[in-house]
Amino acid sequence: MDIIQLNEFLNYKKNFNPDPQDIVDIIIWKAKKYLKADNVASEIQRTYEFAKKAHEWQLRLSGEPYIIHPVEATLILMELKPDLASIQTCLLHDVMEDCDVTAEQMEKEFWPEILSLCEWLIKVSKVRYKWEDRQLETIKKTFLAMAKDLRVIFVKLADRMHNMQTLSFHPEMEKRVKIANETMKIYVQIAKRLWLYHFQVKLENACFYVLHPEEFEKINNYLVKWFASTDKYIKRWINCITSMLQKEWLENFSVSGRIKSPYRIWEKMKYKYQTNEISNIFDLLAFRVITWSIEDCYTTLGIIHKYYTPLIKKIKDYIAVPKFNWYKSIHTTILWMFKFPVEIQIRTKEMDAVAEYWVAAHYAYSDLDSSNQVNKKQAEWIRKLQELVNAYTESESKDQFKDELNIELLNKESFVYTPKWDIIELPKWSTVLDFAFYVHTDIWLRFKNAIVNWEIVPITHIPNTWDIVQINTFKYRYTANKYRISILKTPSAKNKLQKYLKAENLDQLIEKSSKILNDKLREFWLPFLNSKDDAIWNMYEKKDLQKKLLDALEMKWIYSELIKSAYPEKYKEIKSQTTKQKIAEVIWDSKKGIIIDDDKLLNYVLCPECDPIYPHKIIAKTGRTGIKIHNIKCKALKTVHPENLLEAHREWEDKQNYSVITTMLADHDVNILKFLDAFMKLNIEIKSFSIKSDSSNTKKIIKIARWINNPSQSTMIRNEIKRFWNSIKVINREFE
Repeated sequence: MDIIQLNEFLNYKKNFNPDPQDIVDIIIWKAKKYLKADNVASEIQRTYEFAKKAHEWQLRLSGEPYIIHPVEATLILMELKPDLASIQTCLLHDVMEDCDVTAEQMEKEFWPEILSLCEWLIKVSKVRYKWEDRQLETIKKTFLAMAKDLRVIFVKLADRMHNMQTLSFHPEMEKRVKIANETMKIYVQIAKRLWLYHFQVKLENACFYVLHPEEFEKINNYLVKWFASTDKYIKRWINCITSMLQKEWLENFSVSGRIKSPYRIWEKMKYKYQTNEISNIFDLLAFRVITWSIEDCYTTLGIIHKYYTPLIKKIKDYIAVPKFNWYKSIHTTILWMFKFPVEIQIRTKEMDAVAEYWVAAHYAYSDLDSSNQVNKKQAEWIRKLQELVNAYTESESKDQFKDELNIELLNKESFVYTPKWDIIELPKWSTVLDFAFYVHTDIWLRFKNAIVNWEIVPITHIPNTWDIVQINTFKYRYTANKYRISILKTPSAKNKLQKYLKAENLDQLIEKSSKILNDKLREFWLPFLNSKDDAIWNMYEKKDLQKKLLDALEMKWIYSELIKSAYPEKYKEIKSQTTKQKIAEVIWDSKKGIIIDDDKLLNYVLCPECDPIYPHKIIAKTGRTGIKIHNIKCKALKTVHPENLLEAHREWEDKQNYSVITTMLADHDVNILKFLDAFMKLNIEIKSFSIKSDSSNTKKIIKIARWINNPSQSTMIRNEIKRFWNSIKVINREFE
């Protein structure tokens, strides 16, 4: 399609109103060229008369009689050389949905095949894009899965193409943008998936025209200015390539040229070249040589490279190695034909049919050599696909359908309607309760019962693809409970219910922890949590306080931390009185009330050498004989590996931090800043740091004091120091 044809497509018949019968005559003329049945003309005319009568009093927004739309859509469909049933379906595609025509009338007037295609078109028409990109894959898969017969898709694409042609007549800009978005998101993608190149190009440029009018105008004006004259560019060089190939005795070939469409150029400007100037885009022109045989393709490639310089990295042989969709062609990009590189594609007629129409090639080019391998492949692919789609709608055998369409989840999914015709994609074997979870939180929380296809079903019922599912709910009652987890089949629904139940559980746990805290507050004669004079509630955000209360169930010392932070003076006073009582107990029995690493049930012994009695700071050491409690000044700790040390404190004391002083000997050229950076990365609080030269003035003595809340942290620090082991050596470590 050249730029003039594209503009004609987008500026649909604004200057005259066509006679629909004239268009029907063109359709009949085209159909008779490839359909051999004697009744082709009479059946198409009869179908047109039926549709015209059904739409008799209807008008489109353009002011035209409504019958113009199905007729124009059918003319577009003729590009695929459809069968008679497809032509009739396209002419009739709106009569059941928009007119007072019943299924019984359709079946009586025509035959079951036409009725079935029209019914499936109505279902496809229900698919809508609602501005949620997360639904796109569902929509695309649904669209394909609903195509019991691929002809439904072809008709629907032709219908949408004519709607896009006349979109400018819609009075609401917002509506035009919405329709263009829907077309780009659904119909362009379906055409692309089915490799209907001509349909894809027209649709995406029609969308581009609406969604980005300024960019479209800029690119279109440039193309019209420089490339509208085919004599100046394309036709001239088609003749040049033709003469060159004839000069080398090549026969039975044709040459065509095209300019890239405005949308494709805009894509290149935006994503590939990242420029706003169209003049920076070189590959605007492309030529195609259609040959008689594969041998001629390679001969053509050799002739072109004889006269023009190829870009080696741009030579692609898809004949030897076809694409996964059976696309075959040779691509080469050459220099010196123009001031910029030009791509030339070389392929046979059969390859061109596959490249341009893919799944439609079997219909559009049925006159090709039936013995040809490509055509056989196409015919087989179409036959298999139609059988598989039919099997998909009637049974659960979907494996091959998934492989052929390259839709990964189709064999695991079902597509269910809401009463408003929204589509919900559900994993296979999902129940109506799973459906409720996918719709909305209020639905599954208040689930009352389910109605499938207007009949009440059990909560365990598994809906089939295309069932209409309605969920009834209680107004004021929550019904979600733990027994429904076994009914759910989808992991996401189970997770939602478990989170809900856990949240309920959390409320109970927070309530339990609050009671424990209130008991502690009672001991200190302090206000209860969330009472009038409560300082704890005012000190923390609700979320933070709830987290602390939950953590306190595991780490009891958090209760004391909460009280101390909110009531420091009162806490200090009460603790002082408690300490005096505890001291008396400890002097009587030094083993009482020591907590090791937050555990007060561990067995331990006291070091007989350092006599760790109150008020000396203590630390725990693990070894072969068990746990031993030491005074932090004990000489035995100097040779102990940090991994064997544990935090320890007396029951009435707060959990303590340790001050550790490490002395190191370092080479004179050591990078002190890099060394300190290692400590900063570990988030270690440094109390003090000093550095001086030794007596020989060849080394540095580094002394660093730091706070740690767990003695084993020294291991991490030691590992960091090992990065400098050649230049730094620990010579002493002591606690204070």
